[in-house]
Amino acid sequence: MKSRLAETSFIPGALLVMLLSLSAFNASAINLMFLSKEAPARIFSDADWQYLNSAIAHTLENVEDGASYRWNNPASPASGLLEVLESTNRDGMSCRRTRLTNSYDDLKGVTEFLFCKQPNGEWKVAQ
Repeated sequence: MKSRLAETSFIPGALLVMLLSLSAFNASAINLMFLSKEAPARIFSDADWQYLNSAIAHTLENVEDGASYRWNNPASPASGLLEVLESTNRDGMSCRRTRLTNSYDDLKGVTEFLFCKQPNGEWKVAQ
């Protein structure tokens, strides 16, 4: 029986392209430490990424500062927690600093992002 990791081999460049093309998110600068060899995001399926993207969109629009939102893909061991650390303003835009904790089986990755809402309503990772 093949392991899930063997079934899902991503080339780091291809994974970066996928990450940067997340629906409604344009990452101009992003801490990619959560994509390290041990990080769960490296083995997320397309469906896992869809659940994560939906959770990010929901969190940015609906979760209050200090609160969190859990997500999971019931068809896989992928899950996570999104925490809103604070809301700020930057260059006239509403921004939200978040901590994302993603898991896949025993793997766990944690990183923080500052998302800012653009004039067109799109959330982007700030530099």
